Amino acid sequence: MTIINIQKPRFNTHEAAQFLNFSSQTLRISRVTGLLAGAAAPMYRKVGRKVIYDYVILETWLNQFENQQHTGA
Repeated sequence: MTIINIQKPRFNTHEAAQFLNFSSQTLRISRVTGLLAGAAAPMYRKVGRKVIYDYVILETWLNQFENQQHTGA
């Protein structure tokens, strides 16, 4: 498993998927469906054919989910 450098301000699809703990394919599908984990998928940028995710956007997307004390919460 590779360690993602969170000091990097932008991620490609593979790096963003690792950061969010999803597969790259799941993140690609979320760009089509607009949903990821039952919520609106994180925003991304297209530069030509390249897809770029901003670290700040991914961090904000993750923060919408509350920490759970146990599975019954």
